[in-house]
Parts: sequence; structure tokens; C-alpha cells
Amino acid sequence: MNETTSPRRRALPVAIGAALACAGTSAFAQDAGSGRSLASDPNPYYVGVSEGLTHDSNVFRIPSGPSDTFSSTSLSGGFDQRFSRQQIFGRGSVSLNRYFDQSQLDNTSYNLGTGVNWETVENLSGNLNLGANRSLSAPVAGLAAPGAVRNVATTENVDTRVRWGGASLLTLEGTAGYSRLKYSDPQSVAAESKGRTASLGVFYRPGALLRVGLSGRVNRTESPKAFLDPNTGNFLPNTIKGKNVDLTASYEVSGFLSANGRVSYTQQKNSGVSGTDFSGITGGLGVTYRPTARTSFRIDASRDAGFDASLFNTVGFTTNSEGVPVLTTIAGRYKNNRVTDTIALGVNYEVTAKIGTNAGVNYSRAKLTTTVVGAGSQAGRETLDKQRSIFIGANYAITRNWGLNCNAAYTHRDVTGTTAFAYNDNTIGCTTQYTWR
Repeated sequence: MNETTSPRRRALPVAIGAALACAGTSAFAQDAGSGRSLASDPNPYYVGVSEGLTHDSNVFRIPSGPSDTFSSTSLSGGFDQRFSRQQIFGRGSVSLNRYFDQSQLDNTSYNLGTGVNWETVENLSGNLNLGANRSLSAPVAGLAAPGAVRNVATTENVDTRVRWGGASLLTLEGTAGYSRLKYSDPQSVAAESKGRTASLGVFYRPGALLRVGLSGRVNRTESPKAFLDPNTGNFLPNTIKGKNVDLTASYEVSGFLSANGRVSYTQQKNSGVSGTDFSGITGGLGVTYRPTARTSFRIDASRDAGFDASLFNTVGFTTNSEGVPVLTTIAGRYKNNRVTDTIALGVNYEVTAKIGTNAGVNYSRAKLTTTVVGAGSQAGRETLDKQRSIFIGANYAITRNWGLNCNAAYTHRDVTGTTAFAYNDNTIGCTTQYTWR
């Protein structure tokens, strides 16, 4: 599913998510793993256990919220198996999260993903990915001020891609996707949604370094309980329909410098809200620079319509240059809102073959329209949701099976509009894991 149209889903495979792959651990996603395939290894299977301890200065993500320390005990596993030209992979984890003082936040989180990459005759290929995630969520910007409540977000997504042409001069690609977002807190019911997206495009590769494409993309997001009518007490639905024309390009120079970009003309309409339609230019740009074999920099910027942006962080398994599994913080982005501007900068440095470090900064500015329904009228009120964060982390592959990961992060969020609130949050924590391969 395209990252501009997928409510509350991971964006690692896309431009924004790539810059965030080194974000700090937070209390709002204590699960591990992702649905992507693992690096090649003589043994395609692994099972792991991990134990983490994190201190969070604002566990509810509210103004002047209380601090607490929590532990996360996780069981994870995965596989990556090839059969001729076909590849099947999966990864999952379940975490038991327990708070020392705020026991109402105790929860069991999970992160599951599986998929298949396939190839067949006549230059046909593609992939299918399925994912599910459950974790604590930061408060949703809306009519009500956030309170000290437990809110668990559950997301599900299915994505598929079919490609004809392979590495040839011309390639035809089609995609389709579905996602669903639900919250446990009734105050967040307006943000629950189901999303569908599809695209069809043609791509041209004039040389080994450059690939350009032109695509048409449509998306539909349904919010069954988007608005509450105070006169009747009934919820009213809203459907967002978007049409996009995407011009994309990717460029790579000998592995040292790579860039990918998208410029789109977007039209978006809401069925249940007047005065909130959008028409204009959106897009994104990402650049990766690797000056040495141990150092890499990544910068990403984007402007997208349709979905509310918020960050979540999780710890997952990756491999270092020697193929040794290590714990690395993975970040993703949920989207479910009108217009969002983001920028992210990250740096990764391998001190040795077993020790890696990362750091970065993120900024997002989401423009929402909060709608008040009553007396047969609708009034749109603009809300701005701004978030910025800075983080630093390190991982150490003690042995081939043992690993250690530590992170520290600072986040500031400022919501202005119908209901204004702001808060700061600091987290610091470490996780150690043992993996059987």
C-alpha cells in the first residue's frame, strides 16, 4: 500500500520511513519485528527472546503527565525461505509490557508480518504482504482534551504488487492495498478507519542508474463514526476519496549516493465535511549518502494529503555487515489526516563490525479539520498538530546470538486549534535479546 494512502501503517519501504529507521524506543510501541524479509542466511529460521527496561517521563503523552518505568518481555521468531525463484518470509513478536506504577497501562502488544515474493514466466513478478500490529497509542487530536487513559491501537494491512517487465526498459506495475485501524479508547472512535488504495503505472529505465515512472492512484478512506451529532447522539460517517497522478524517479550512483522522489497532483474530497476538500501538489524526496562503508546519512521530506501523521517506534532484528543479528530500533509512521508536512534526518555509523550507533531528528506538521455537527449545520475548524523529536541509540552484537540495544529520545508535541494541548516526553531504555538460528 502506498504510504500516502495507508492509515496507521508502516512506511519503512517508502521514502519517509527510511530516514526514521534509527528512532528511539518509546512507551507507545513496545513490540518488535516487522513484516519484511530477513537478510540471507544459511539457516532461514530464527527464534528469539528479549527483555527490555525503559523509563518514560510522560507515559500517557498528556500535559504534565506522570512518569514511570516499564519492562517488556518478548518472544519473537521469523523465517526467510527460497523455493527456486519464489521467496516466502515472515516475522513476528509478542511482548508482555508491565508498568511499575501505572498498572492500568499494562498490555500485551504484538507485531506480525508475512509475505511472498514471486516470479514466473513472461517477465511477470510481484509480492504480497500481510501485517498486523497492536500497541499503546499517543492521544488523537480532536474535540476532546486528552486524559490519562489507556488507548490501544490495532492495525491490519494487506498489500500486493504485480509487475510486468522485470529489469527491462519498460515496466508496467499495478498495486492494491487494504488497511484498518481501531482504538480501544471510545474517545478515539472518530479516528477509526478503513482504507483502500490502488494504482497503475508505467516505468522507464533509460540507464542502469535512473528509473522514472508515471502512475495513476486512487484511495478511499472510510470513517464510520467520524462525527457526533449532539442533537441526536448519533455518529455520522465520512468518506475521503482521493485521486492522484504521480511522477516518480529514483537514481543511484555506485551505492554511495541514491535518491528517490515523487511529485503528485492530488484531488481529495470528503463526503461528510464541507470546506475541507484539497487540490494541489504533494510529493516527497529522499536522499541517502554513504561516504564510507561504515557511515550513512539519510534525509527525507514530504507533503501528503489525506491522513494524520504520528510516529511509533519499535525494536526489531536486523543484521550487521557480517550477517550477525542485532537489535535495532525501527520507526514507522501512521497517517490518517488532511495535509501533512514532514522532514527527517538520520545518521548511522558502524563503530566496529559488532557495534553500531544512530541518531536523528524528525519534524511533522499535520493540518486537520475538526468538524462540529449540530442543528443541521457543519463547521470546520482547522487544527495544527506539530511534533518534533531527537534521538540517539547504539546496538552491540555481544556474540552471534546475544545482542544489546540502548536508546534515548526527546519528543515535543503541540496541538493548536479547537482543543489545544502540548506536552514533552523523554525516554531512555535498553533491551537485550538471545536468538537461536
